[in-house]
Amino acid sequence: MKDFITKKGIYIAIAAVVIAIIAAISVALSGGRGDIATMLSQPFFRPIRNAITSMVDGLEQIYNYMYNYDQIEAENQELRERVAELEEEYREYTQMSQEVDRLRELLGFSETREELKFTPVSVISWTASNYSSTFTISRGSNAGIELYDAVMTSAGYLVGQVTGISESSATVTTILDTSMNVGAILYETGETGVACGDFRLFRDGKLRMDYVGDSDSTIIGDTVVTSGESGVFPSDLVIGYVESVGEEGSNLNTYAVITPAADIEHVTEVFVVTEQAVSQEAGQ
Repeated sequence: MKDFITKKGIYIAIAAVVIAIIAAISVALSGGRGDIATMLSQPFFRPIRNAITSMVDGLEQIYNYMYNYDQIEAENQELRERVAELEEEYREYTQMSQEVDRLRELLGFSETREELKFTPVSVISWTASNYSSTFTISRGSNAGIELYDAVMTSAGYLVGQVTGISESSATVTTILDTSMNVGAILYETGETGVACGDFRLFRDGKLRMDYVGDSDSTIIGDTVVTSGESGVFPSDLVIGYVESVGEEGSNLNTYAVITPAADIEHVTEVFVVTEQAVSQEAGQ
């Protein structure tokens, strides 16, 4: 904008307007006669002089704004770019902090489970339907991952199991999937059963535990852990917590509704158990 309006041009325009106004007033008051300078010195013209001065100051401020507009806009652009850089740095710091927390958590867990070896992987895609819950991870057989390996969070919460494998990736079926069955134990009472996906509970992000004792002996809030009896899943990985107890069928079989300990729908990084003391076999 400063390329089109110069300071000289502004002042020429101001002078022209001022002269035109004074000339018009002079003609009106003196019938075309009189000295403009003498007239402006009269008290009568003081308000006019003040108005002209204010107008000149206002136009000069407008000019200064237009003249500096490009510089201000450039500075604002620099500030916007710097803010974007700081936001990106903050996101990276947050991700690194979360990663450190996960590794610290895993370290604490691994110190209590020295028989287990873990391989960290990232979740790269999800495949879900009304009855299926699976995702793809970023590493496969080249990283030592095998079919039926257990998959968990850094805190030792069970997420699922490897059910498909390639050299560079693998498919994990979560404990919410209706095809999953995991040997489980109620930690407080020691009752055993099977934790499995359920069509009715799937949409709520829950699963069930079958073959538990009567409803009076099952404690709401009790921790459900893996039994480890099959050798596929390590023992004592936390599956979830008892939310409620129900009965069904003619024999009134008791089952427990389980809320997963892991936030399965939002996991972004998990750990595959690639080695454990008990030899693995296909199955549950």
